[in-house]
Amino acid sequence: MTAYDFISATLESLDELQAEVLVLPYFSDERPLRGAAGLIDWRLCGALSRKLLAGYLDGRFGDKALVAAPAKLKVEALLLVGLGKSADFDVDKAADACRSIAEALSHADLSTAALVLPGRSMDLIGALEVMHIWLAASPPDSGIEEISVIERAEEHRALESVFDGLRRQAESPLG
Repeated sequence: MTAYDFISATLESLDELQAEVLVLPYFSDERPLRGAAGLIDWRLCGALSRKLLAGYLDGRFGDKALVAAPAKLKVEALLLVGLGKSADFDVDKAADACRSIAEALSHADLSTAALVLPGRSMDLIGALEVMHIWLAASPPDSGIEEISVIERAEEHRALESVFDGLRRQAESPLG
């Protein structure tokens, strides 16, 4: 079973983040990049923005691009995932994006990953709601040992409550 932890969406936390891949969902009309993707772009002196401006990345729904992470980061690669237009994003798109990300991660033969949940960079879906969607979409036997979810610190307690509830349910004799 995958272990989860929560990382604050700050430059300092991202600088210390260690994972094989960092998943950064973004919208086609999200310029400049926001949230963790914006912080990573800033740390990389605009390298992601340059790829967007050059047309290498455009953010269409379902597009994925694997980018080798420079030595400035302690992750091996960045997986950029297009979410389409922000105005088109809803719960169904969040579920589709979560399934697509989970599938990509399970095929990548990774032991550690970090991700920003889809829609969170622009607050188009609540952290708790998209965490439930992610858990429903990601197989428990994916082979990934640890996933770090990047989220604002004020959301960590609510997200932890999801896992507390799952642990209590698993330990229940009625479970």
